[in-house]
Amino acid sequence: MCGASPEDQHNSHGIADIKKAKDAANIEIEKITKQQGDLDLTIAQMETEGLQIEKNLGELEKVLATLEAELDDLAPVAQASRQRLDEVLSVRDHVRRGLELLEQRHSLIKRKDELAALKPTSKADRPQFGIPGQVIHDFAQTVSEVLKEWHFPGTLHVSFDDGAYDLKVDGKNRRDNGKGVRAVTHSAFKVALLMFCRERNLPHPGFVVLDTPLLTYRDPIKSQSPLEADEAALKSTSLKEHFFAHLSSISGLGQIVVVENVDLPKNIASLGNVEIFTGDPNNGRFGLFPYKRAAR
Repeated sequence: MCGASPEDQHNSHGIADIKKAKDAANIEIEKITKQQGDLDLTIAQMETEGLQIEKNLGELEKVLATLEAELDDLAPVAQASRQRLDEVLSVRDHVRRGLELLEQRHSLIKRKDELAALKPTSKADRPQFGIPGQVIHDFAQTVSEVLKEWHFPGTLHVSFDDGAYDLKVDGKNRRDNGKGVRAVTHSAFKVALLMFCRERNLPHPGFVVLDTPLLTYRDPIKSQSPLEADEAALKSTSLKEHFFAHLSSISGLGQIVVVENVDLPKNIASLGNVEIFTGDPNNGRFGLFPYKRAAR
């Protein structure tokens, strides 16, 4: 049973052991025979199903061909219907927008009629936007102090014109001065407002930006406009030096930014931070914003 030759057998097997082995082999043969029969049955069923599928496949291909033909016939109709739907939706949106505008118009007309029906307020009920006279006087004195610190020429009697809503310096309206003088007095107004608010604990943004306040020191040839008499008188003073010195002395009140294009005092480095814009992309800082070369 093990395949060894008789002379190599060292174990003695009795008849009973041989019978057991034979019975086990017979059982295994019966099992294999039964499974072989089941396998033959399964193969037969699959062959039958395969024939049926081949038959159905032919019929299904005919149905598919019919459906594809119907789809080809319906495709133009579907395209036309889709286009028509798009047109209808466009008209719908246009009509809806028109209705919204009509409703808005109706609402505005109704609101207009309601406002027209309201009784006008009397002069006594209207709010008063004027500034108290004492406040105006105190602020004008602060402006005068600033101009004195800058060594602005004149007696520097500053007042406020309620009609023009602007300053008057030594009885002259600010707007009647030359452009350079107006620039200085405008800057004095801003600086005085910072000082006035800080002294009285009033709200203030905390920074002041002065754009070309020393315009009177411009070159009249390059600017192509001659200096007026008051500008020429101002230019002959030392206001420029005192201007920067005073701003440096009050820098604790807030940040002051001066944008100017004039020759600066020699001691300007000790008075504040200086940033020079060269306008040349190859020399120092080009400008306030970084220089960006055009794409080629």
